[in-house]
Amino acid sequence: MNPFFSGLVFAILAAPALAWAEHVAFPADGGIVDATAHGAVPDDEGDDTAAIQAALDAYPNGNRIVHLPPGVYLVSDTLRWPEGDGGGNAQKRTILQGAGETLTILRLPEGSPGFADAGKPKAVIWTGSAPAQRFRNAVRDLSIEIGPRNAGAIGLQFNASSQGTVRKVAIRAAPGSGRIGLDLGHCDEIGPLLVRHLTVEGFEFGVVTKWPVNSATFEHILLSRQRRLGWWNYHQMVFARGLVSENRVPALYNEKDSWGAVVLLDSHLHGIQAERGAPAIHNQRQMYLRNVDLLGYDRAIDHDDKGRDKGDLDPPGTVAEDSSHRNVRSLFREVDDGSFATAGEVAHLPVKETPEVPWGDPAKDWANLLDFGADPAGAADASAALQKAIDSGAKTVYLPAGVNFRFGSPVEIRGPVQRIIGLEGRFTAGGEAVWSLVDGKHPQNLPDAPVVIVERLGGPVGGTDLRLRHESARTLVVSSSIGIAVEGRGKGDLFLDDLRGHLDRLGPGQSAWCRQLNSTREGVKCRNAGGQLWILGLRAENPGTLVETSAGGTTEINGVFLDSNSGWKADEPAFLVADATLNLFGVSERNSNRQPVALWVRERQGAETRELAEPPWIFLGK
Repeated sequence: MNPFFSGLVFAILAAPALAWAEHVAFPADGGIVDATAHGAVPDDEGDDTAAIQAALDAYPNGNRIVHLPPGVYLVSDTLRWPEGDGGGNAQKRTILQGAGETLTILRLPEGSPGFADAGKPKAVIWTGSAPAQRFRNAVRDLSIEIGPRNAGAIGLQFNASSQGTVRKVAIRAAPGSGRIGLDLGHCDEIGPLLVRHLTVEGFEFGVVTKWPVNSATFEHILLSRQRRLGWWNYHQMVFARGLVSENRVPALYNEKDSWGAVVLLDSHLHGIQAERGAPAIHNQRQMYLRNVDLLGYDRAIDHDDKGRDKGDLDPPGTVAEDSSHRNVRSLFREVDDGSFATAGEVAHLPVKETPEVPWGDPAKDWANLLDFGADPAGAADASAALQKAIDSGAKTVYLPAGVNFRFGSPVEIRGPVQRIIGLEGRFTAGGEAVWSLVDGKHPQNLPDAPVVIVERLGGPVGGTDLRLRHESARTLVVSSSIGIAVEGRGKGDLFLDDLRGHLDRLGPGQSAWCRQLNSTREGVKCRNAGGQLWILGLRAENPGTLVETSAGGTTEINGVFLDSNSGWKADEPAFLVADATLNLFGVSERNSNRQPVALWVRERQGAETRELAEPPWIFLGK
């Protein structure tokens, strides 16, 4: 690493202990696009831009991982997602994957032509523009370094729709260099997406989020050494947890004259020799805070908008719970809308971090589904082959890219397998396609892995969902996938991350944690029948109840974005509660067809039913 990067330690994020320090590698027969096979040569001081671009262009919109093995790669121009057929079929289903945040580095050298003018910003990586068709884009496990005298450089202009992610990425700029670290405001129609484990060091602005669709969810973000703002939000719905800012400038600005709404949880904003008079947060729109440290600034929060009197400034310290707008609603409790103290009576659900499993050695620990008889043409049912692969004793079963596998029969996930990974490939589900996580059923009595991850699978958009049934005492993680409907019927924990799909059922005594859940089918999208359901970032469209909570269950949602432009039935509640508890924090709706939601909550407790028609910013259960 160049000496001008300070290499901040970010253990303060309180995230799982650097589980991603492993070398991320892939099997040779996985359909991975290796950038070095297209001429990229790490650590040779040569320009790798054309070679990496050739790797990106090899399979336009093709659900392919473009892999950068360990080393430093020099780039001199923007790396662009491929156009392919253009329009809505462009700039999608492309994943730039490093070997690890500290192992793979993309470096823009000092004084690179085209990046010097801050008035004409230019990205090192650009993943697409509007419309909202940029499905399944991702950047993972690498660092982007901006050398000196590149004042106009933007580290990453990211766009993903429906499902997409930036994970385990560091973006750093030399002092005085760089315009924006992570830019999610370069076009309209960005999101929904998940950003997790992101470090941005330096730049004029650390993170920029803009425009009123389709929401963005963040977790474990470190911002430091920005020159103007740590985070600038305008118009976007932002749902964030675990933000750490160490800056002399304001950590967060939520700009006026917009629909921008921010939910911020479990965060630490620390002013380091902060500018005199600067607030930690400058808020001019809607904002909800919980468990946020605001330290080292002269002023903690400047709520400069109609939500509070202009100039109402809170003292520095820890904000246990606060909202800029007093739109708190409840149906079965008294709420003093002039004070947020009532919300402090809410017993918030505990939060667990999403677990990870070891990556392992693909040459030893991984099994290719094709090696067990799966049809490489994707015409025949691959369920029997998947069962054989699971029972083989492999720790990871992978579905190589380039095959659209078909599943139509039951499969049991059992024994030592701890990961089923799609390598971003696609599948079609039908018939009796149900994958069940079960206990103690391996035919050779091999022990069960305590945590199982199903990840990076892509079902057809608008097609039949693959049913994934949790019937176990073990932990199940479903991550970065499209087209999966999850049923909780066991006692083990459940985690849904960056999923376009549905939670069909959460059973009694079961707990689920969801980050960036995008549910788009008509009808009920999520059912909590007696469990504990915690969500950070719920995005939904098409008519139908978003979440139904019943049988003594508790649901807590931190950030809701509802696109109701397909119309809404007048008597259909957005949220349905029956002898249960629902708590909502930060609810936003976008509607341009004059048929917005007319009934937000229908709640029944015992023999009495009450309804809420007005849209709540915060809704508190019984």
